[in-house]
Amino acid sequence: MEKFYILDTCSFYSYCLKYLGIFTDKTLSLTEDSLTELYAAFNNNDNNIKIIIPSVIFIEIFDHYFNNEEFVNKFKYEVYTRIISDESNSKIAIIDIDEEILENLSYCYTDRINVDLHDKLIIATALKYQDKNTTLYTSDQRIKKIQRTNSLNITIKD
Repeated sequence: MEKFYILDTCSFYSYCLKYLGIFTDKTLSLTEDSLTELYAAFNNNDNNIKIIIPSVIFIEIFDHYFNNEEFVNKFKYEVYTRIISDESNSKIAIIDIDEEILENLSYCYTDRINVDLHDKLIIATALKYQDKNTTLYTSDQRIKKIQRTNSLNITIKD
């Protein structure tokens, strides 16, 4: 049975910080257990493991962290090129915003919570895979609150 691991920006950041040494802020937002699970998933050759990275994560990282050429080059060669090379074996997928994700956005709105669009797009991407064996890795309390408030069928692990 296929197992889907969906990352949000916080989990992707934590993974890159712990295992690739990319970022300078040393704050890990995921639990050690979740980071160990993600490490095993990234480094497993099992064809039933799928790592889903919403494309909006890269937009957020570009916006917040691409502030000098040294970091841009480091990220490009140590993170992005690894993902692209792994993407060819179909274990890792960068998921673009498509019609289904746009439709899923309607489940991510509430008047009680202020949530950024990139977080809503991550939830909408997770909803695309909700009928599969899927876990969304996040420590973002706003994402968790949207999931609880709207009773969304998404398994979340931090």
